[in-house]
Amino acid sequence: MTTPPPPRRGPNARLLRRLLLTLVLAVVVSVAWTYRRSSEARPSAPLPAPAAADGDTRTEKLVFKKFQGERLLWTLAAREMVGKEQEEMRLRGVDFSFSYVAQGKPGHGNIVADECTYSPKVQRALFKGNVVVTTEEGFELRTDVLIYRGDKSVAKSDRPVQFKRKDVSGSSTGFTYMAEEGSLELPADVVVNVQDEDNPATEIRAARASLVREEKTLRFTGGVTVKQSADVLTAQRFETDFSDDHVIYRARAIDDVDLRTGGALPGTAGVAGAGGPRHLRCRKLDLWFRSNRLLQEATAGPDADLTLMPGPRDARERHRLGARFLAFAYDELGRLQEVRGQKDSWMRSEPLPPAKGAARSVAAQSFVARLDAATGAAEYVEFTKDVRFEEGTRQATAQKAYYDGATDVVSLKESPELVDSGEGSTLIAQAIDVGSRDGDIAARHDVRHILRKGGGGGLFSGSGQPVLLTARFLDYDGQTKVGVYRQDALLRAGKDEVRGGEIRLTEKDGVRRLEASGGVVSLLHPRREGAEAPPAPVDGRAREMVYDEARRELVYKGEVVIKQGVVSIRGPRATIELTADGADVRTMRAGEPVQVEQGERRAQGLRATYDPRAGTMALVGEPVTLVDPRQHVQGRAVTFNLGDDRVVVDGQERARTQTVIRSRREPPRP
Repeated sequence: MTTPPPPRRGPNARLLRRLLLTLVLAVVVSVAWTYRRSSEARPSAPLPAPAAADGDTRTEKLVFKKFQGERLLWTLAAREMVGKEQEEMRLRGVDFSFSYVAQGKPGHGNIVADECTYSPKVQRALFKGNVVVTTEEGFELRTDVLIYRGDKSVAKSDRPVQFKRKDVSGSSTGFTYMAEEGSLELPADVVVNVQDEDNPATEIRAARASLVREEKTLRFTGGVTVKQSADVLTAQRFETDFSDDHVIYRARAIDDVDLRTGGALPGTAGVAGAGGPRHLRCRKLDLWFRSNRLLQEATAGPDADLTLMPGPRDARERHRLGARFLAFAYDELGRLQEVRGQKDSWMRSEPLPPAKGAARSVAAQSFVARLDAATGAAEYVEFTKDVRFEEGTRQATAQKAYYDGATDVVSLKESPELVDSGEGSTLIAQAIDVGSRDGDIAARHDVRHILRKGGGGGLFSGSGQPVLLTARFLDYDGQTKVGVYRQDALLRAGKDEVRGGEIRLTEKDGVRRLEASGGVVSLLHPRREGAEAPPAPVDGRAREMVYDEARRELVYKGEVVIKQGVVSIRGPRATIELTADGADVRTMRAGEPVQVEQGERRAQGLRATYDPRAGTMALVGEPVTLVDPRQHVQGRAVTFNLGDDRVVVDGQERARTQTVIRSRREPPRP
């Protein structure tokens, strides 16, 4: 998960904060507010009505003034009056100057128009033709028609309106301001542009916009679009809440929210050269700002879905995360430091060409991701409840999971289970660590590893049954395909099993190699076709044991004892060679030196070869001795049959061979 924010204010923070028509609208409000206040001032002396005359009668250079006490509220100057009907005067060349209060400070403004129809009794003024409203703060509004109704405290226009104040400009088709309610409506075709020296231009478009003074909320509705360079926000509604001093502290995009940025999460920008485009979709995006206008937190949802593309310096991976709600927390510098997924949360990463590898995903009821505020790299992610992890053919479940960004390892806890459908294995333990970079696995406490595939047949392949390995610890190397099971390790395949302090299992091209050490005990159950009864199990004990499935061979080392039925073989080393199908024992070789026991029969020599299928034991050495209650034999090579008393002694000319045959009644010689 790569979401790098910088230690500076990002373009999206500016984009969202500066969706402010308030700077423009506040001035419009102030103009209309001035009209309303003027209606409450004490009336001035009535102006003399112009004299009526036949023909074209005009009064030129007229000036009207309104006072409140000794304070001048406004002045209406006209080049000429071209007519009067009852209380209504028609003026041309109008210049209206007024005073107002904005943000607690007094100011002055001016309205000029080609014409004005003024009715003092109902306080109605209709400005027409090249209407321009200006204030000393730099506000300017242009339209063809501007109507003021003092009796209703309403100022409005149904014509196209253009406005500008410093770096903010825009337009709409009409506006209506109602002073009593303190509301302003821009009914159609709203466009706002924000441009300053330090930042790219921002454009806001909406079907409508409105402001309610008491609610301190500015609303854009109907296909809202906000653009700044490559950053685009669209929604059906966009709202901003502001304080008494017109500082935005909250903003909301509502319904069909779609935010595309060039390289940062909401409210942040990417580190130079790192971090690619972001795409956020949700039903609502809620933003809260600090008093210094930097983002403090943001919430996206329901059904939030965030896509993060790699930047030039990032790994070629596309990351996505989603949840019922996604919450973003920022530090005092406006840098993203924590992301929270609330309910039905998930993360997904997949390689992009030319990169290769398996896609990864984690799903859970919730997660908390802590980030390095300077780089945006994920330091630690905690997943809670109903966790499901997938990577290639691996699928894991648990109730808790933790991701370490430094090692790229996912730790599964509370009833974890890891299933690899490709290898046909299931791993269960109290805790399981899965490495995303190299495929390493570490499991701890009550490890149970079930292997359903692999194995070249024969012993330890389970005769088609699953192979079970248990231990206290497991370390699996994803590159070498070596699994090391430590402390009370056990491998069981069907009836066959191996126990030891440590079992090392390697699999390559579907063929396994098993290495056991530390008090090894093995129990094998050969299978022989056509036999009236199955062969006796083979019990092997040694300090070490190696089973090479490719060679069909088991090698025991160190204080070796191998027993099958009544036959026991002892020596420092023994090798069991299996049949071609791996199901039965072909020969057992032990030696240097070797001791053999069969019931009361005892033999020793340098090396021994046991053929259980033929039922023979052959010993060689200098010399070989065989003792049983009936005989004492010595020679360089002795072969005896396990099923009867036959003994073959093979001497050579250079060595003396002695055979002693005793009567069954004669006691053995000491």
